[in-house]
Amino acid sequence: MGKFEVHGGTKRDFDFNIGPVENDGDWKRFGDRLWADVARVLEVSFAASPGEPEATGGHRYWFENDRMSVSLYVDEGEPGWVFERAPAMLTARSRTETVETWQLAEKLYDSLVVLGSYFVAVFAEDGMPIDANFDIGDDW
Repeated sequence: MGKFEVHGGTKRDFDFNIGPVENDGDWKRFGDRLWADVARVLEVSFAASPGEPEATGGHRYWFENDRMSVSLYVDEGEPGWVFERAPAMLTARSRTETVETWQLAEKLYDSLVVLGSYFVAVFAEDGMPIDANFDIGDDW
């Protein structure tokens, strides 16, 4: 049993917080690169779903089809906490009976970490950390 399966369930989400290992401060470029990497991992095209600017200065990305829905929001993060290092918020949900959402989340986590370009932390629906490839502290 994988780390994600024990947190799975019919309608359970996994919240990803992701940040660049090398930060040049261009959050739009980072969001576009992350969105492209997520598309490659999930083996779908997000070409028709580019990031849309938000009034708050962040960028929102959204994709859905009959197999999954994926959303990404990127902003500058909250200083002094885990989200400062990993400000992008990603959620992917399976819409099929053949792939569970936890399987989708586990595939995303493993594939993004292997790239070596991202800090990735994943939280269960109740806010408890499941896994991270950087130190997120013990204050949970």
